[in-house]
Amino acid sequence: MPEITIADSMKFMEDALVKVGSSTENASQIAEVIIDSELRGSPDHGLYFFKLVIDWHQNGTIKPDPDTEIVKDSAIATIIEGDGGCGVVGMNIAVEKSIAKAKTIGMAGGSVRNSGNVIALAPYVQRAAEEGLIAFACSAFRHPIIPPTGGLQGKFGTNPIAYAAPAGKYAPYILDMATSSIAAAKVWEAATNGETIPAGFVEKADGSPLTNATDYELGSSMILPMAGARGYGLALMSDIFGNVLAGSDWGHFIWLLNPGEFRPADEFSEAMDVELDRVKSGKKKPGVDEIYYPGERSQRRMAKLRSEGIVPLGDTAWQAMEVISERLGVKMPSSIS
Repeated sequence: MPEITIADSMKFMEDALVKVGSSTENASQIAEVIIDSELRGSPDHGLYFFKLVIDWHQNGTIKPDPDTEIVKDSAIATIIEGDGGCGVVGMNIAVEKSIAKAKTIGMAGGSVRNSGNVIALAPYVQRAAEEGLIAFACSAFRHPIIPPTGGLQGKFGTNPIAYAAPAGKYAPYILDMATSSIAAAKVWEAATNGETIPAGFVEKADGSPLTNATDYELGSSMILPMAGARGYGLALMSDIFGNVLAGSDWGHFIWLLNPGEFRPADEFSEAMDVELDRVKSGKKKPGVDEIYYPGERSQRRMAKLRSEGIVPLGDTAWQAMEVISERLGVKMPSSIS
């Protein structure tokens, strides 16, 4: 498994994005979310996924240098026009605006319309939690991926949702998940590697199981919602917040709450610690060393790797980077392992 420095990986991504028309500022923001996913231990949305981001910039799915602008900035709400660019840029604006408002008036929401993939939601909700706020975020795109329960036609993207809450001695609670039974990027990565998918996650156009990842076809194959009708309900909810509310076919939403409006902030932090202690102190199954709460392991991993300044990569990610390097003439980072 090759290892490269975080600094080299950031430079590689920033250089590649500028080559396909991104501004240096936007390139830096996009690269930071990609490296965040890699460091958290989500390689399917890390440097392997970065090749897809480059593909989308080149094939017109994502506008390389959009005119992202704030179209409404009220006391409680911020609406951002994404102009077809990568969702990272608009979501960063929505988060910063909403944090300032929620800390002042108790709650705030941000909506980003006509905006491409945000890559992952965890960085945005974590940023709010680190400011002492409770956060909810979702991203929705009307791609033919997830069908409604009982349907044979995809109506939703994987429509991820995320939550975060601050604590005291503990790192924030962070839950970031797709509303599909498996992330689409995991299916694409499995296809790249010639791997199979467990039965029950993906279906063919006729509703029969699809287990060979290379057989997956966007538009006819279907990734099933997580937990059946429950996941379908969550995917639809994400679409309501991300698209119906924004008037968009690909949009994002974040809502922040200041817990200090309900009880003193220090009391809330102490209560969160008590709650997480309660969860973690339960009886463990044989072979289990520790019970974790959502986001705990990924934050530990990220903190360790950031302190070391390195990022370990899987072969699929390295190969994807080599494709980008050859296509765009961007120098590959040197492996230090």
